[in-house]
Amino acid sequence: MPLFREAPRASRLVLRGRIATLAHSGPAIVAHGAVCIEGDTIRAVVATGEGLPPDFSGAPVVDTGGTIFPGLIELHNHLSYNYLPLWEVPRRFENRNTWRTSVPDYDVKVAWPAKLIGQNPDKDFPRSVARYVECRSLFGGVTTTQGLSSSGSHGTNYYSGLLRNVESPNDSAFPTASGQTLDYSPAEIQSKLVPALAKNKPFFYHLSEGTDANARARYTDLQYSPGQWAIDRNLIAIHCVGLSADDFYELNRSGGMVWSPLSNLLLYGATANVRAAKERGLRVALGADWSPSGSKNILGELKIARIVSKELGGLFSDEDLVRMATSVAAESLQWHGLVGTIEPGKKADLLVVEGVSGDPYTQLIQAREDQIVAVLIGGRPRLARQGLVDVELNSAEIVKVGRHMYALDLTEPGSDPLAGMSLATAVAKLKDGLPSGVRPSSPGRIVGRAIASAHQHRSRAAPLARPACLAR
Repeated sequence: MPLFREAPRASRLVLRGRIATLAHSGPAIVAHGAVCIEGDTIRAVVATGEGLPPDFSGAPVVDTGGTIFPGLIELHNHLSYNYLPLWEVPRRFENRNTWRTSVPDYDVKVAWPAKLIGQNPDKDFPRSVARYVECRSLFGGVTTTQGLSSSGSHGTNYYSGLLRNVESPNDSAFPTASGQTLDYSPAEIQSKLVPALAKNKPFFYHLSEGTDANARARYTDLQYSPGQWAIDRNLIAIHCVGLSADDFYELNRSGGMVWSPLSNLLLYGATANVRAAKERGLRVALGADWSPSGSKNILGELKIARIVSKELGGLFSDEDLVRMATSVAAESLQWHGLVGTIEPGKKADLLVVEGVSGDPYTQLIQAREDQIVAVLIGGRPRLARQGLVDVELNSAEIVKVGRHMYALDLTEPGSDPLAGMSLATAVAKLKDGLPSGVRPSSPGRIVGRAIASAHQHRSRAAPLARPACLAR
């Protein structure tokens, strides 16, 4: 039965397939089963032969032919930049404040185009950015993302209708996160960060982004007085490239670290000491960072993380890596009671990937975007392969991803800030608006540099270093 025939308004829906629950109790893998959805919530997870709940006897049943995962949770991005092409990083940097403030090529290729587009409402650019970047994440299986900016003319209200955005979840059941991108000064640690953590909500902080002493000093600044650290369960530390192995002992009291290996390797030639983080029991989640130096979505970043893990001697299993974008990410965010696993009572944020053979975690990491069958957010199919949908449904925009056609449901009430903005319109506006000097770089060439870095440095105890072949 077509998935969209009665969705997105159907009160009940049953998805059949292999199920990777990612749950910590009960079966982690249901080889043949069904996820029973009522409204926006998972009502039951049953193996074939166990029978559906009695009141699901007349519910639409969809045989997905695939493996059902929790929707992917991306805990680091900069959404307002995520439409820009990859920046061919000109050289190795030791600190993010160098390329941000003193590299003309960065201004020309990243900063100025972002300002021109993101702060120009006259041509509907900010709405186009919001539509495009959220769809870009959705096409990679993402149901929750991070990294909103309230600066300029576009605020969080543009990003609260499609994906779950951690700074604007649009649902009072979810704790609303906040954060800080730029470095706090030592004085601001006590005057700004400590009060922010005291609000008892998730707080994202870019920490020690670089390899020099200045980058590491931003970590030691967190000890704002003897024996007192601005580190608690609410702090989620992004990057942490400059931390020493012993620093992770103290950071273990935080909500966790967000790892963005591709961006780290391209910009700094090194990434966080994930071996030390793992040995000290720190939660490690995954984030694609942003399109100028990172993967285009979390599905791509999973592949980079797997390469780095392999170069570190198989540090993480494929299941570990998938958990970085599902259950562990939800725990770090303190949303684990609502998303991150497939269990009764949780929100029906789901990703379906074609096929049911082999290891499911390996399957997901290796998957391409056109191997995604469907993405549901709150039980609502937002993206589904055309063979599973009623293509005559007026609310579905038909898009091609790789080999397949998909129905993309972007319909919102007329009061929604993005109402009426199709993905096709957003793409056309952004193509028209980007400066002629901004041209997409070759993803294969740039990603290849990061992979070369991983392959040429096989240290098992230290962060990956950047080889000379990456410098220009």
